[in-house]
Amino acid sequence: MKAIQTTIVGYSGKPCSLFSVYDNEAKVLVISVEAGYRRERRQDCMVITNDPDIERDGLFSEAELKESISAFFAMQAGVAIDGKSNRLVFSDKAARANPSQSIEKDGMDANGQRYRISESITCAQIAALATCWYADTRYGTVEKVLDMADSIRALEHLHYGGIWTI
Repeated sequence: MKAIQTTIVGYSGKPCSLFSVYDNEAKVLVISVEAGYRRERRQDCMVITNDPDIERDGLFSEAELKESISAFFAMQAGVAIDGKSNRLVFSDKAARANPSQSIEKDGMDANGQRYRISESITCAQIAALATCWYADTRYGTVEKVLDMADSIRALEHLHYGGIWTI
């Protein structure tokens, strides 16, 4: 399981940090707590933000907004690996972060599904979308890169002084 801290600024409501946990094996994202804006990384959390001044692991921008909405709807409608659990769960402490009421599907075009987003979408709701975007589309990529780096490091001792290219 991976703890995620998503800090978002610049939308309706106050800037905030949303704390979540993603279980990659079960394919379940639990959005746990909506908290006040936090610049500092909580211990052991992956940090996603749209604030370029925060130390982070992932920078979320409006370019990822459509992909994040698609990830949200896919996770909301999805079923976990066990075949019966929801893939996306909002705790009572994060219920206001659920963006369902601020996004509506607006037909299809040649580029796929279109969405209409409320002007009053909050920072917490955008944080939930960014968290879904990370969990659904980025989590496996980051883990694969880290695994590959570990594998390369493990091989280095076998060929000390050699040159490796990837």
